[in-house]
Amino acid sequence: MNHSRKSIATFAILVIILLCGSISAGAESPSFTDKYCFSLSSSIGFLYGTSYEIAYQGSGNNNYLSELQWEIKPFIYLGLNLDFGLIKPSDDYGFFIGLGLKVAIPMETGIMEDRDWIEPCTKPGSLTNFSSHENHTKASFLVNLETGYSIPVWKLILRLFLNFDYMYFSFEGRNGYTQHGPNDPNDESAFPLKPWDSAFGQIPWNGLAISYTQHWLLFNAGIEAVFPINKFTLSAGFFIGPSICFAADHHKGGYTFIDTLYKGLAIKPKLNVFFSLSDKCDIGITTAYHHIFETRGDTTQKIGSYTVQQSMDQAGAAFKAFEGSFVVRYRFIKK
Repeated sequence: MNHSRKSIATFAILVIILLCGSISAGAESPSFTDKYCFSLSSSIGFLYGTSYEIAYQGSGNNNYLSELQWEIKPFIYLGLNLDFGLIKPSDDYGFFIGLGLKVAIPMETGIMEDRDWIEPCTKPGSLTNFSSHENHTKASFLVNLETGYSIPVWKLILRLFLNFDYMYFSFEGRNGYTQHGPNDPNDESAFPLKPWDSAFGQIPWNGLAISYTQHWLLFNAGIEAVFPINKFTLSAGFFIGPSICFAADHHKGGYTFIDTLYKGLAIKPKLNVFFSLSDKCDIGITTAYHHIFETRGDTTQKIGSYTVQQSMDQAGAAFKAFEGSFVVRYRFIKK
């Protein structure tokens, strides 16, 4: 985990150095510095949705063996963006590049629900086990690198993107209860299990039950239409691309499930509104919907450092969340 964070930090530093270098290289050309500028944005925002952890009944089988729903309802983040692009994109075409970071405030963000469909069951395909816990988002940060080209077309601006997004989430399921009734998957005499019933007694649980981390790598292409209207700027965009996820589930008792998920798709529509306070300063509201469809791959089960089992094509994850933020942006324009 620490290695991933160091890699992201190193990557961010290199991008900033390259941005600064591009300015230095073009300093001798007045036309270049007159056309382009840096801008710095700060934001406060939220994510509201659910992250999903999935286990399937078998390779090629779409029936769930287990599903954990980790609520993010909501968490609050603070963001910072450094961008480099055209000063007046409505007058000329040119490239742009930007680097953004959002860091969540650790907090309780709803509940975590764990469901199991364990076979054999007296009614095949029935829910057999259920538990509910508080979901504590211990840490989360989102990094975005966007690059692209801006083209003025009639009264709007088209922006074409090639982006990379990294999202990290660390969750803990605490307290709550389990509701398994007579269904004990560790007791052979309990089989076949009975379908879950809301009348099953709730057994209180205190303290940590499960911890779960996700590392999402999203590569996407996108298009955005920007409409300048006097002091307002409206924009609408759509992004799509493959999703990759590295996840780890740590159960009480020393069991760890490590997932490598590489078959998935993510989409993200966006709507933004900005108001120009001056030539250099804007304020705005941004919205987006993140939908990462079921991303599937392999899992390794461990006890401590000992590998118990490896299962191919039986693990999955998904993510759905609405995002909104308030942004203040300042452009460093020569006068």
